[in-house]
Amino acid sequence: MELQFEDTGKVGKGKFPDFLQYYNTEGQLLYIEDGRLYGSATEKIDGDFSVVNWGESLDVSPDENMSKLQVKTLPGFGIVGSYKNDDAQKLLIYEFQYDMSKYLSDGSIKLSIDNPISSFTLTMENPIDKETEIKGPIVMNEKSTLLSPGAKIIFNFGMGDDFEECKMGTFYVDRSDYSVKSNTVSADGRNLIGKALKDQTLNNNNSISYGMITNIINEIFVKSNLGIDQYEVEYNTTNRRYKFDPNKTIYAALEEIFRSMVDWKMEETVNEEIIVGSPTYSLFSTRGMYNFQRNKDIFSRSITMDDQESYRKVCVHDSKWNIEVYEEVGTFSGWNLQSNKTLFVQVAEGTNLANAQEIAIEIASRLERVGKIETFTGPLRPQLLPGDGATIMDEEGNTDLGLITEITHNFGKSGFFTNFTVDSGGRIGRGRLIDYIRMIDQKQESGSIAYEDIIPDPIEGEG
Repeated sequence: MELQFEDTGKVGKGKFPDFLQYYNTEGQLLYIEDGRLYGSATEKIDGDFSVVNWGESLDVSPDENMSKLQVKTLPGFGIVGSYKNDDAQKLLIYEFQYDMSKYLSDGSIKLSIDNPISSFTLTMENPIDKETEIKGPIVMNEKSTLLSPGAKIIFNFGMGDDFEECKMGTFYVDRSDYSVKSNTVSADGRNLIGKALKDQTLNNNNSISYGMITNIINEIFVKSNLGIDQYEVEYNTTNRRYKFDPNKTIYAALEEIFRSMVDWKMEETVNEEIIVGSPTYSLFSTRGMYNFQRNKDIFSRSITMDDQESYRKVCVHDSKWNIEVYEEVGTFSGWNLQSNKTLFVQVAEGTNLANAQEIAIEIASRLERVGKIETFTGPLRPQLLPGDGATIMDEEGNTDLGLITEITHNFGKSGFFTNFTVDSGGRIGRGRLIDYIRMIDQKQESGSIAYEDIIPDPIEGEG
């Protein structure tokens, strides 16, 4: 059988050529030259190949010494294919990326200092767009949707051609809602930590053999089906073994592991990379101090004063009260606290008197600013992170307010603004009092969840 082509054209030289027609009716020619993969895209063709304007050929090679290229379009998903590299046959997967900004009605992203799982909400306009190949409303209809559960959504913020786009994170849809004949579609979802770690359980991977903590966490991520570019774990030679119930979520198991390491934590960057380690680990995003000018950078401000967590004294003690150290606490001016309202903090057995006194002084100094929570609304600041510091500037000078603990970015037709909450009990470089107390109050107990009395398995033949 002989195929007769209506339109032919010479684009260039290359081996194993293949052509893709994209969702937005553009096309791309792929070919291999000198072991490298090149791609040349067309302008919009709408299926008319009689006159095709090809763009510049670009090197899009994922590898060296490539050959035997084959690719195929999967409607509604993207592209799959394969190629040969030396002695290996490799798989290519490319998911379609669709710019949905022109359909945005309103959205929000919420971040918290106490939770590495961030979330989003979206309301999208849902018109019939004749510029696409989708029949019916574009974002979601009875047969297809761009917001299916599990769909990846990347948020970027930019202002004009001269403003560099700011990444605001990558998220995955949990739920989308569409009413027939409605003009809008709503959706919500979470980041990779929430989607990949919170939803999956350990199953038969619940018993973790004695080994280095870094290797243990890396192995957990591998079994969570994360790619090697999606996580980074601080190197640590501490050894542990763990036993969990099979129905425990991966996220909950990691929380138990972090408690056994006392001060380890996990957070996700805007580039969708999960970072795990101690607070000083260099790959964690650096926190900064942000200045806000009163009556300019702040639209509204509310203040809550609550003395429930405010104290006049702190007592550091051990379990048998052989160590008992008291330290006075200064309070906000005008706060009439009872003189014997005392915070008791228990330290580990073996803590000497000098160390207990240092801990008491440190806690007392942090308690001086506890009890004031302030909530602000201002212009959108997508670069803000939980743990950043906040300072208010006015004619009288600067006032250090504390650490930003909650952030909600809002964007769309209702405006672009950021709500954030500041805890007076936190400081850049020192964190929050509650986190400091959690760290010194860790109890090392062996049990069925995490074995803290780390004793290697005996060598065969030894007692």
